[in-house]
Parts: sequence; C-alpha cells; structure tokens
Amino acid sequence: MASIAYITDRHMIEFHRLNGNQTISFWRPSVGKRFTDFNHGDLLFFLAKGTELKTTGEKGIIGYGRFDHSISYSFRQMWNHFESLNGYPDQKSFKDAILRVAKAKTLPTSISSLILKDIVFFQAPVYLSEFGMKISNNLESFIYLDKEDPEMTVKILKKANDIGVDAWANAMSRSSRSSSVFDDDLARHVLQLHLQNFGSLSIEKETRKQTRILNEVQAKSNHLQWLDARKQELIAFNDEGIDLYFSIDCNKNQIMERVVYSFGKFSLIRKLAREIPNFSQKISFKLMIDHELPDNLLNLFKLDDVEIISHQHQDDSNTRESDDI
Repeated sequence: MASIAYITDRHMIEFHRLNGNQTISFWRPSVGKRFTDFNHGDLLFFLAKGTELKTTGEKGIIGYGRFDHSISYSFRQMWNHFESLNGYPDQKSFKDAILRVAKAKTLPTSISSLILKDIVFFQAPVYLSEFGMKISNNLESFIYLDKEDPEMTVKILKKANDIGVDAWANAMSRSSRSSSVFDDDLARHVLQLHLQNFGSLSIEKETRKQTRILNEVQAKSNHLQWLDARKQELIAFNDEGIDLYFSIDCNKNQIMERVVYSFGKFSLIRKLAREIPNFSQKISFKLMIDHELPDNLLNLFKLDDVEIISHQHQDDSNTRESDDI
C-alpha cells in the first residue's frame, strides 16, 4: 500500500473535524501533479497549514483518510453533489476557497476530488522530522511517505497512537468508529510491513494463480480486502480479531514444502503481531489449497487455528492433471 502526505488547508480540515465527517471530498482546483501509485484503501495524511513549528516552519500531520476513488466535476456539480462535505458551510465559502488557490484567479472548468472515507484526526500534530524525514516548506501538493523509508507509515501511526485519536471527532462521528478505524489501520500496516519482508517459494506463474484464487474468494465476500498492492493476502476485521487469507498453488511434489513453509510463516506472524499497539485479539489464518492433505497434517493446522479450505481454480480444472505430471 502507498501513503501520501498532502498539503491541506487546516480550516477546511477543522470544519470536517467539528462536524464529525467520515466521508469527505478532498478537492483540488486542477489535476496538477499526478499520482503514480495510489490505490483504493491507501492513506492520505493531512499535512496542514497552520501547524508550522516556530523554529523550522515545518508543517505537521493532523489526521488522515482512506482513499476510495477520484472524480472530476465542474464547480457547480461539485457543490451540488457533495455540499458541505467539500469542507465549507455554504457555496460562497467553497467558491472563495477555490479562488484563493486557483492560479488563474478564476473558477477552473474542472475540479478534481479525492473521495476519502473513514477519517481519523489526531489530538496533536505529528512532525515527519521526528523520524528523520525532511520535506520542503514550499511543498505545494503531496509526497509519497514510504519510498525512502518503508516503515514511515507505521512510524506515523504509532506516534499518533501515543498522542491519541481526537475525542471530539470520535464523539461527533455518527458511527463513532474513529478509534476502531485507527486501530485497524495500525494493525494492517504493521502486518503489511512484516509480510513485505517475507520471501516466497513460489515462481511467478504460481503467484499469479494464487492471486486468482484469492480474487475468486474476494468476489464472494465483500468484507475481504487486499492487505496491500501485492495482492498476496486478503484481510478481514471482525469482533474476535483478524482473519488473513493465503493460497497455495503448486504441483503435488511441492505441496509439503509449501505447506510447511506456510505453517512457519503463520507462527512468525503471530509473534510479530505482538508489536501492534492496542491489539490483544487473535489472528486466524485461512489457507486456500487445491490438494488433499493427510489427516495428521490437517490436525496440526487445526491446533494452530489455521483453517484449510479446499479450492480449485475456475479456469484451471482442465490443466491440473498436466501440471502434476
């Protein structure tokens, strides 16, 4: 997953915070700098004007939202569709805000907007310099956070956990989900960081098939999400904890090797999950596999709370026999 920090008008964000908005239209007066790696579920952090440190002028991060999708509308369409979710109480205030940042000082013909959901605000700003990351005070749009340091998103979320989630926004939210959303995001990104560092025994062809298996599983369960852009694991949050879905696709000669590898990986993930702040629930594993396993091995997985699910590719049933030769 990719995370970005975007220069933000603190007054606009404060409006969303005070009103407990959990879905917002994060608008831009022009297309400007384009995204090269930003997908559904990725995090956009609010790098807010008005939070500058007196000594350095550095801006702080005051919260974030999950990216859902992007749209482009005219000014009138944007207001009619989102109204105060644009960050202003009335159409005139919204128009004045656009004119303040528009280079031509006239309303643009098209306004681009990033639709963000599950908004979380922090009790106090988080400053990137604390983690050794320096950005220009003249930054006009956004920066990718994890390109130089893959742990940057996790570091920001852990610091925000120490500071605390904004109590007012959590109380004003209709669903009062800010705290749980934050805890889910923190757990997800810690797990993602660890899983990115794991190696794989699978060759490219097998990896593609594993992704297709999980695609078929996800299509039947809308609560399942990809852990990250690698599309090698699905994740689901529930009252008991976290479910992680994996898949194995290989010939019969390799199946024991892959199963034992998966067993070891699951055990390591559980140990690494102890690093997740606020997380005291359990992690359960679902392993999609298209070969039969001996009972003694199946019983071993059951003891470790791993569910083996029989699965065969919808488009691979006719080729499996040739793969096993």
